[in-house]
Amino acid sequence: MALSGGNKRKLSVGIALCGQSKVVFLDEPTSGMDLSARRQLWNMLKEQKKDRIIILTTHYMDEADILGDRIAIMKAGRIEALGSSIFLKKTFGVGYNMILVKKTTDANELVLPYLQESLGMECIKQSEIQSEMTIQIPQKYSKNFVNFFEKFDKDLDHLGIESYGITISTLEEVFLKVGNLDDKAAPSIVEDVKMIR
Repeated sequence: MALSGGNKRKLSVGIALCGQSKVVFLDEPTSGMDLSARRQLWNMLKEQKKDRIIILTTHYMDEADILGDRIAIMKAGRIEALGSSIFLKKTFGVGYNMILVKKTTDANELVLPYLQESLGMECIKQSEIQSEMTIQIPQKYSKNFVNFFEKFDKDLDHLGIESYGITISTLEEVFLKVGNLDDKAAPSIVEDVKMIR
C-alpha cells in the first residue's frame, strides 16, 4: 500500500522519535500535511521536546514560532539572526499592526493624526482598502498603551471606526525583514544566551 506524502512524513517522525534519542533532527516534518494533521504533530513534538533536543528546519514561520525555543534565520547559507521568538520580534519586528474597520468606504483622515498625537509621530498608515485600514505602531510606543485604549474606545464613533484589533509583529514579518537586510550593512544578530550545563 502506497502512503501519501503527509503520511510518509508522520511515519518518518515516528521512527525518529521511537528510539528515545536525546537529539533528533527533523527536516520539514509537516510538509505536505493538512492543517489538522500539522497541529496534531506540533502538539506531539511539544510534548516530546521535554526529554530531548529537537532540531528542525521549516519554511512555516508559525511552526517555528510555536515549536522553537531558539530560532535561527538563515540567508544564503549563513545564520543572520538567532534567538527566542520574542527577541527576534523585538529586534526586527515593526512593532504592532492595528487593523481598523471603518464605518464607510471613504478615506479616513482622522485616525492617523489621532494616533500620532496620542501615541507618537512615527505611527504610519500601511494600507487603506475599502472599509479596512492598517496602521503600523512602533514597539517603543507600547508604553503609551496603558492610558490609550480606554480613551480610544470612547472616541471610535467620532473617528468613524466600527471596530479594531491590534497584533504584534509576526515571525513572517521578521523573516522577510531579515531576508531583506543589506549583507554589508548588517552583521549577524544573535541573542545573548547563557549556556546551562
